[in-house]
Amino acid sequence: MPDNSGPQAAWRLVQLHDLQVLQARLAPGVAADDPALAAWVRRWPGRRYVQSGPDGVEVTLTRRARVRPRERWWLHALLLLLTLATATVAGCLLTPDDPMGWARAGGHAIPVPARYNLAAIAPGLWFSVPLLGILGAHEAGHWLLARRHGMDVSPPWFIPAPPLVSPIGTFGAFIRIRSPIINRAALLDMAAAGPLAGFVLALPVYFAGLWMSEPIAQRVPGAGIAVMLGGGGLPLGESALLLLLRAASPLRDASLVLLHPVAAAGWFGLFFTALNLFPVGQLDGGHVVYSLAPGAHRAAGRATVALLLGMGFFYTGWWMWAALVLAIGRGKLAHPPVFDPGFRLDRRRRWAAWACIALFALAWVPIPFRL
Repeated sequence: MPDNSGPQAAWRLVQLHDLQVLQARLAPGVAADDPALAAWVRRWPGRRYVQSGPDGVEVTLTRRARVRPRERWWLHALLLLLTLATATVAGCLLTPDDPMGWARAGGHAIPVPARYNLAAIAPGLWFSVPLLGILGAHEAGHWLLARRHGMDVSPPWFIPAPPLVSPIGTFGAFIRIRSPIINRAALLDMAAAGPLAGFVLALPVYFAGLWMSEPIAQRVPGAGIAVMLGGGGLPLGESALLLLLRAASPLRDASLVLLHPVAAAGWFGLFFTALNLFPVGQLDGGHVVYSLAPGAHRAAGRATVALLLGMGFFYTGWWMWAALVLAIGRGKLAHPPVFDPGFRLDRRRRWAAWACIALFALAWVPIPFRL
């Protein structure tokens, strides 16, 4: 609580959902690095933001106003185990040796195993473990930075899916944010940490998987990589980044590469990273653009939807993604405001925001599946 011994000239204390927020403007002549200010701020038992503005030094202090709800860790662990099981079964479909002896009809594999035992599903772990590691790293990045800013967030929720519904055995993972977002710095930190963490893991996973992959004597127009799916090959698209990685691998001269399940996990990890970085709505990329330049968010969202609608003529899945983005925003592209939109990003955070934008440009696959 501020008192007369502090350097503030004006202040307000508000209750914001589960946070207590103190905002203060300091007396003229007090610098952001003033020792008296540092001593005063240290008395606050929570998160502290200090920044020099056009009207002097501004301080925002936050702390929890009530105890966080008790998490159901057992349920999160159960969903993770179920997702590991479904993704492992899906990984067996990506294995050329058909370890589970899938039932077949019309030459296509049906996800009904003829031999279901631990030895049969073990090859699927080559896919499921790195994939869930990438998804987990993405959500852990969000969670850790959100907690660092004092937000109340849930642990990651993993979503299992049977291989008949999702060929990778999952619909991904997410965290639930139960606190308001104080400023653009907190939003940027939380939003950028997920894709950057996932990318740091997905990149070596994909490159290592390339060294385990095999060239095949087949040529598919416009495709250089493929995965085994349902007894046949499914050609995949490549981003600029993936083309560079393949050019640096021993398979650079192969006309078509059949990806090892480890490489397939890296491919899907990078693909989901790019999906989340579309600069629209409340996707990670939308958060990043809003943090960097709130006034540009709506224009970026409109341009992104136009891009998705246009690219839908080459891959119809982009129409579904555009519809999902609009559904998440309830038909609107505007970003919800943060509590203190005037708080500016420092140079380090601006670099992180531009790194996310560059990562999207490098990792996006315009035509991901060539059906």
